[in-house]
Amino acid sequence: MKKFFALNLGGGGLIVSLLLLYGCTTETIGSDPTEQFPDGLPIRLSTADYNNLNTYYMLNDDEPSEVFFNTSERWFYTDQPLQVTVDDDLQFQLKFYSPRALPNVTIWATMEGYDEAFKLFVFEKVMPFHLFQMQLPFATEDITATTRSGKLIQIMANPHLSKENIALEIECDAPYWKTLQAINCHWHIRFGRYNPNQTSWAYPLHACHAREGVAMALNMTYMYSSPEFAAELNAWGPLHSNNDKNLVNKETVLKQAIGHRGLVFGYTTGVMGLGGGETFGMHESVYFEQYPDDSSITETMFHEYAHCLGYGHEGNMTYEQTGPGWTSLCGKVYEELALAKKLPVYSRRFLHSRRSKTAYLPGGGYYRASKYVIEDPELDEMDGGLARGNDFLNTDWGETEDAPALSFRLDYNDAGVGERNYMPRSVYVYGDKMYVTNDIRAANFTWDVYDLSTGKPVLEKQLTKWTLPNGNEQTIGTPADIIRTHDKIYLAGSHNTLFIFDAETYECTATLGLGFDAVGLAATNGTLYAYRGIVRAFPEHDLAHGAIASSDNLGAHSSNTMTADYAGNVYAVDYYAKRLVRMNPEHMMACKLTAGKELAFDYSPTGAAWSSDGRLFVSFDGKQTEQKFCEVDPETGKVIKDYTTIGDITLNNPAKCLIRRNTLFIIDRVGGLCLYAIPLSQLGGEETNN
Repeated sequence: MKKFFALNLGGGGLIVSLLLLYGCTTETIGSDPTEQFPDGLPIRLSTADYNNLNTYYMLNDDEPSEVFFNTSERWFYTDQPLQVTVDDDLQFQLKFYSPRALPNVTIWATMEGYDEAFKLFVFEKVMPFHLFQMQLPFATEDITATTRSGKLIQIMANPHLSKENIALEIECDAPYWKTLQAINCHWHIRFGRYNPNQTSWAYPLHACHAREGVAMALNMTYMYSSPEFAAELNAWGPLHSNNDKNLVNKETVLKQAIGHRGLVFGYTTGVMGLGGGETFGMHESVYFEQYPDDSSITETMFHEYAHCLGYGHEGNMTYEQTGPGWTSLCGKVYEELALAKKLPVYSRRFLHSRRSKTAYLPGGGYYRASKYVIEDPELDEMDGGLARGNDFLNTDWGETEDAPALSFRLDYNDAGVGERNYMPRSVYVYGDKMYVTNDIRAANFTWDVYDLSTGKPVLEKQLTKWTLPNGNEQTIGTPADIIRTHDKIYLAGSHNTLFIFDAETYECTATLGLGFDAVGLAATNGTLYAYRGIVRAFPEHDLAHGAIASSDNLGAHSSNTMTADYAGNVYAVDYYAKRLVRMNPEHMMACKLTAGKELAFDYSPTGAAWSSDGRLFVSFDGKQTEQKFCEVDPETGKVIKDYTTIGDITLNNPAKCLIRRNTLFIIDRVGGLCLYAIPLSQLGGEETNN
């Protein structure tokens, strides 16, 4: 019997609906039938019952190309993507060529010598690209079964039974099954390694492209089978086979499209696609961009399919030299059916192929702005939703539970430098560590680490340069903002770069290109945000892939900064426009980071801090108003109380502020050039730690 191992379909755990993805263990599918059928038939299988004894996921990223290029191993007909068979050894096998799961599947069996069909299997859910095998007991065991009429029958062991004596039938009431059943095209789909000695075929198709090929084949055949395509074809302008405008008979071309023999999917380089007969090769971007919630570019796939139907480059069946033709028609209907969620695979989120480790440019096109946003509970179940994926980390505020409030003033003396060489710019507190940036003059820029375990700041480390991961030395530039989360310290300010440090060793472990000198940072819900005028969002668990989403330009200013409330909302502090802007991550996984609710102020804000009970405090430019630090209404932005003077402290030009450890940490940038730690109880309320 063949050996199988269950492996992850996609890179980075993307096909998260496949709950049972196992490592490279070689286990035989099938086990003792007396253990499988203790209560007779049918055998009922939930997703928890799939394991490396009975399940393997086809076209996974680790599947050898020798397997998926083997046309006896990997093939299907588009009108029969769910295959159920019994072999000579009475081993049942199910194969499902689909990026989507199929719930509520019942397999009925009819056996020679018995009058009625009986239930053989009931699958709670057949998973995407599912290969399931199980030995049937009929040769060696007597077993009870339930017939279509509801009768219990006894099926007697028969050692002479063969596969010719058993017929199988699939029953399913799921809407997706009805979609698949609507496909009338009997295309034979396979995957090919074309001639590697030819430049256009130099690189082979990979598993991620094969999975996209399955989606493409199901979608194309559904579309050509649909009444919507027939109607649009009939209403479309003339189709021409050549530049003399010889008309293509529309009824004939539809029959050709539906009745085509099939396609052998391959991979092309140097050209976007090659097609003809059953040859169907395309570049990576063509596979990935076919969805309306990606780039919605389908010209190449329909151009090459027109070649498969026998049409050349004249007329308008491929290059549309005589006016809008086949490719525009097909692209229009394809997009409309996908947006209506009628195509079998209508969203890139079913596969997330850009994140596959078998993509030729993994990460290069990882996150790309969607032309449209497609929302769907089925997709949310698979990938965690459009706001954040299943792999995202939790928020890490670094709060010390029940930590006493702190009270101190930090200035150049604490930093161990001359009076003219210290001006705090940013502050972040994580447990007993406090991180402060100093930007008074270029020759003395630093970022400093203080220990707060004694209740007073003790300088632990001062950094002015460090070694980059590539071995080069990096001087600090202008240190604007600093935060810590999940054992990493993030520093921004210059070089269009975000520097990432190990929170224990202070070693620079990575850098992220931002495209601007960030002056504001925030982290919540497993997402790191960097801001100057544009806000960029990065997944903390997958920083190497770069930004997951970017906002429109909110207005760049060197005095902008960021803040986050304890509910997980992130805000851009917009100095010039005198507002606080809540960033909306609702569609972040579609690369759309939008501006949400705004709080307008009378003066320019220079910092904002939230307490865990929802109070909002804002610093204002001291040159514009005497009310330099205030509690404001978090709904309206109106000043509730002026806290410019707190006890014996009067703030001159307050800037970045933060509430942690029942304490307000606030920087004053004029006069004393210092950082204050003020117990929150002095601001009219006792803070409780999150």
